[in-house]
Amino acid sequence: MVDESNDVSYPERAALIADMRGLLKAARRPLTDEWKPFDLDPEGWRVLDNLADRLVHHRHFEHLARKELRSALHDAVRRYKDPPTGQRPDSKAFAAATLDGLAQQPMQRTFYLGVQHLTLPHGTIVGDARFLPLIEDDVLAQSFAWFRDAAPELVCEVEAIGGTDALLLQRARKTAERALALARQQMLFGFMAKIYLDQVMFGLDGKYTWRAGADLARAGWWRDPAPLPMDLTGPRTSEWRAKLDHLSADYLAVSPGIRERVDVCLEWLDVAARSDRWPIIIPAIFSAMEAILVPARSGLKAGVVTVRTAAVHLAVGQGFFDPGNAVDGYTLRNDLVHGSPTPDVLDEEATDLAEFTRLWAFDVLRDYLTLAKDMGAGTVAGIAAHLDRGPCNDVCSWLDEHGGSSVVAEYRESLAPKDRRGGSPGADTE
Repeated sequence: MVDESNDVSYPERAALIADMRGLLKAARRPLTDEWKPFDLDPEGWRVLDNLADRLVHHRHFEHLARKELRSALHDAVRRYKDPPTGQRPDSKAFAAATLDGLAQQPMQRTFYLGVQHLTLPHGTIVGDARFLPLIEDDVLAQSFAWFRDAAPELVCEVEAIGGTDALLLQRARKTAERALALARQQMLFGFMAKIYLDQVMFGLDGKYTWRAGADLARAGWWRDPAPLPMDLTGPRTSEWRAKLDHLSADYLAVSPGIRERVDVCLEWLDVAARSDRWPIIIPAIFSAMEAILVPARSGLKAGVVTVRTAAVHLAVGQGFFDPGNAVDGYTLRNDLVHGSPTPDVLDEEATDLAEFTRLWAFDVLRDYLTLAKDMGAGTVAGIAAHLDRGPCNDVCSWLDEHGGSSVVAEYRESLAPKDRRGGSPGADTE
């Protein structure tokens, strides 16, 4: 038995223990032979995943990644089902011991992030940030001194709380960037005279230090200090250059009607390629995909993009891939472009998703150009019609069998207006 009179405390502890007891209750259900190797039935795994999702967004548990939390909860289920003593422990005490053993007090730090191309009076407060010229603080200046002439002249002071070093820095950057965005808006629209874009290009310079208590850490970089020069003339890049030649040839081979849309796609992909922020990358990627896959105006684009991107690969014989990440990405894109808050989205997971979508989108574009060339298609609508008549049906069949029926329904609903007008889905009307 666990003594629950200890001083372990964190927000929502009682509610989390109740959820953990729900998982242990699921673990007591008898299993069919099919599910015995997995320790839980499908409903039990749903309960486990829901609890892991709740914990990964909790400050006292976010030092553990989602995979680690799921593994820890699964291990707890196994210990509960098969205790060393042979006697199953009290569920409330076991749940409390499990969660208390995973909980950890989050760290709290004060960050000082370098700012470039901006000068503000000492102590200027904007939002949750305070701006400090280094010339006014000898201790801070000493922390950045090893940068010599590259040291910032102004830093942004922000507080951050988090379970890992990476989360602390991400939250500090986000706070500082929001303060700079607020200052930028006031700069653009707060003067009678016109303000030019060159005057609002100030931002974080990638340098930072932090304080925990009285001591300052030695300043460092949170990103590369300068662009890396690329030499693509050596023998090791010959294969890459051959692929670039092939990509360029396919690009030049498409018809003018398709080329116009492909150019829009490339512009959006370039926006995504030049950013390290997922709130920019993900909407840009899906705007790129819409440019080449959604020829008509439609309020229902998620299903179309999901199905047709997978169908593009099938159409050129590249096999099938799970479109689940496309669904997740488009859902997040909708929240971003419609201004919905995303407080439950973890930066690390969203950044991973953004990196996946960048690679995924390039694969789609590459195969799309091949398809356009092989078909001799004249318009984007013609390619869409070709996909809808064949490969999209195979994708829909797979989605129906693997829990994606809602995506299929949205895809088919997006085609319905054309069907009602008597035309075939995706008819070449552009």
